[in-house]
Amino acid sequence: MIKNIFFDIGNVLIHVHPDRYIQYLADSTDLPIDVIKEAFPLEVHYAYERGEISGHEFFLSFRDGLPQPCCLKESDFWRGWQKLLGEETEVVSFLKSLSANYTIWLLSNTNPRHIKDELESHVSFLEYIDGAIYSFDAGSRKPDSAIYEYALEQSGAKANESVFIDDLIDNINAAEKQGFLGIHYVGEDQLLEDLNNLGIEINKRVALV
Repeated sequence: MIKNIFFDIGNVLIHVHPDRYIQYLADSTDLPIDVIKEAFPLEVHYAYERGEISGHEFFLSFRDGLPQPCCLKESDFWRGWQKLLGEETEVVSFLKSLSANYTIWLLSNTNPRHIKDELESHVSFLEYIDGAIYSFDAGSRKPDSAIYEYALEQSGAKANESVFIDDLIDNINAAEKQGFLGIHYVGEDQLLEDLNNLGIEINKRVALV
């Protein structure tokens, strides 16, 4: 019996716009977009998401990777960072219905800035969420097995009673290895069909209220 549903955040509950972030930084530094993309320190970003470094250290790593001397201000860096997150997706519209019958958790690779500065003050769905597993708290990020183990430990859920929904197939495969039922999110209609196939029905009337 399914009792718990774990949702990824980015591109499942909230649209993510890396193009807006990159464009803002290009405008702030008067550098070409390709230079901004090449300078982005992916492994340092992962360390930031795992809570291993501070936001300031993340900024310095990015700034120091740009052509020098560089005029990028830390305030502009974080202003651009805010632009990554967009509007909520249509999936949010039926969280209310799901929360009436299932325990709802977030399971996301994310960072303190987006959670504290954006998510906690700008989204509507947190009232339907029972708890959240963030990579920077777990010290691990998807698809590492440790974050799924941490999620089960923190939530008290059993993997075989839990569904995990994510837009990245590698994250789904890793969750399934830990015993979760996985749904690869590609769109709202497909998600509704996949949930229905697992015996999870959405009350559309509740969803629209």
